[in-house]
Amino acid sequence: MFAHWWHHPQITRLQARFTARPRHPLLRIGAALLGVALLAVLLVAGVFIGSAMLIGAALLRLLRRRKTVAHGHHVIEGEFRQAQPDALPRPQS
Repeated sequence: MFAHWWHHPQITRLQARFTARPRHPLLRIGAALLGVALLAVLLVAGVFIGSAMLIGAALLRLLRRRKTVAHGHHVIEGEFRQAQPDALPRPQS
């Protein structure tokens, strides 16, 4: 029932327009090789761009490295004790 719209004449014509393959076997092989070559170029370009971004981020981190501040004797001292569960306020329901 749901897929009956898929066989509508306008949808079928649209599919035929964008899925047309050449009839000649050599042209089919050429189109397939062109598609594989385009996929390989995009994959290699993506790997190079991604690695360049990672290397750039690592270089920026190294260049922007700040000196770490040594923590001196700036310690706040205090006394703590554990509260009993009965002494804690309970949320109103």
